Amino acid sequence: MKPAPAETAPQSLMAQDDAASALVTYIFSGVIGSPKDKGVSYSLFKATDSTLSWIAALEEEDGTGQPIDRYRVDIDRLSRKIQTPMPISLSEVELSEAVLAATGHHLKVFSRFTDGALSISYKVSIEEDPDIQYIVQLRHHGNVTSMNLLMSWISSSINPSILPLPDVYPIPGEEQRQKTTGMGRQISRLMPGPMANSVYPRMSHEEKLIFVRNMALAFRACWRIPLPKERLIGELCAVQDGNCVVLTVGPDRHYSLGGPFDSVRDYLRAYIYSSLDALKRQQGIDEYKERFLQRVTDFVEGGMHNIPIIVEDVPIVAMHSDMGPHNVILSPTTPTDIMAIIDWEFVASAPYASLHQVIEMLFREPASNGFGADYAHADELRNTFWGAIPEWKKWNESEATRLFLEWFRFGLFMKAEWRPDGLDEEEKEAYWKENVRVVEGLLRKYGSAHRAS
Repeated sequence: MKPAPAETAPQSLMAQDDAASALVTYIFSGVIGSPKDKGVSYSLFKATDSTLSWIAALEEEDGTGQPIDRYRVDIDRLSRKIQTPMPISLSEVELSEAVLAATGHHLKVFSRFTDGALSISYKVSIEEDPDIQYIVQLRHHGNVTSMNLLMSWISSSINPSILPLPDVYPIPGEEQRQKTTGMGRQISRLMPGPMANSVYPRMSHEEKLIFVRNMALAFRACWRIPLPKERLIGELCAVQDGNCVVLTVGPDRHYSLGGPFDSVRDYLRAYIYSSLDALKRQQGIDEYKERFLQRVTDFVEGGMHNIPIIVEDVPIVAMHSDMGPHNVILSPTTPTDIMAIIDWEFVASAPYASLHQVIEMLFREPASNGFGADYAHADELRNTFWGAIPEWKKWNESEATRLFLEWFRFGLFMKAEWRPDGLDEEEKEAYWKENVRVVEGLLRKYGSAHRAS
C-alpha cells in the first residue's frame, strides 16, 4: 500500500512590499532598457487577490523632462512569477476616435508629450484649425470623470485670472471605460507657455515676489471652494446630480491613508503611521535607519496620544494637493503671470497646512533631498505670500497651525531620501540635516513624556 502523500502548507500570497522589491530588481535587470544612470519609478495600478499590477519605468536621474516609456507589469501573488512587461500607449486610431468623440475635431498629427508623474501624454494637432492643439493623457491615478467635472466647475465659478485651468473635453463613455480598464483618458486644451519650475528659480527677486503673490491668490481661491457640510478629511470627488456638480469626500488616496477622517488628530496619526511604514521600506539609507528606525517606531507605537487637541482648530479646505511650480504653466509673454494650473489627479478636503511642503517650494531652491536651501531674501517671499492673503496669515501664525506642523513635519521628514554616493563628510551631513533636526526635535520634546508614561 502506498503511503499517503504528505500535506503541504498552502503558499502564502505575495505581499505588496515584497512585490515592489521584486519589481525594482526586475526592472534594474534591463528588461525594459539599460538602467545605467537611471532610477526605477513605479506605482501600484491595480490589486486583486491573485495579481498585483504595476506601472513601471526607467527615468533619468537628472530629470530631462523627455517623454518616458511606461510599462504595465503584472505579478502573480501565488506563484510570484513576474509577467513580461507590456508597453502602455495609445494608438493613432485610439487617439483619433477619442478626440473626435470629445471635440468633434479630426486628428491631423500627434506626438508624445512631456508626461506628468502619473500620466502618459500626447500632443494632438487637428485638421480644422492649426491654432488649436490638445493634450490627451492616459491616467492610471485619478478619476477622470470627477476631474473633468471639478475642473469645469472651477472654470465657470472662479475668476480665471486668479485660478486659471485648461478647458477639458469629456470623452463619452469614459467613466465606464476607466472602471473596466483601470485607466482613464483625459483631453484638455494645450496651454502655451513654460512650466514654472523651469523658470522660477532663474527669476529676479522682484519677479519672484510678483509670482509668489499670484500663487497665494490661487491657493486662496482653492481654499474658498465650498465643501460638504460634514467636516471630513479625504479625497474630494465631484459627481453630477442633475444639472448640479456635487462634491463628496472619500478615503484619502494621495497617501493611501484610508478614511475619510472626521478628526485632524486621526488624520495626523494615519499620516505618521504611513510615514513610518515608508521609512521601514526605504532602501539605501541604512545609516539613517540605524540611528532612528527603532526610536521612531517605539515612539509612534506609544506616543500618538501626545498630539494636542488644538490641532482640531486648523481649517479644513479644498485643495489641489500638488499645486507646486511643476504644475503651473506661465504666460509666454509675461512669465510672472499664471496661464494654467494643471494635473488635478489629487484633490482633497484636508487641513490647509498639509500643503506645507508644496508652499515651501516657492521659498526654497530645488534639491534632490526634497528640501533645498532658502532662496535669497526668502523671508520677504514668505511675507509676500502670506501678506497677500491676510486672513490666512493669521492662521499661519496661530498656535493651532504651529503644533499641527510640528507633527505633520515629523511625518514628512521621518523618511529620509536616498543619499547619493561620492559625497564628502560635510555634504553627507547636510543631506539629511533637516530630517535629523525635525525628527530629533519632536522625539526630544515628546519622547521623554512617552517614556515617563
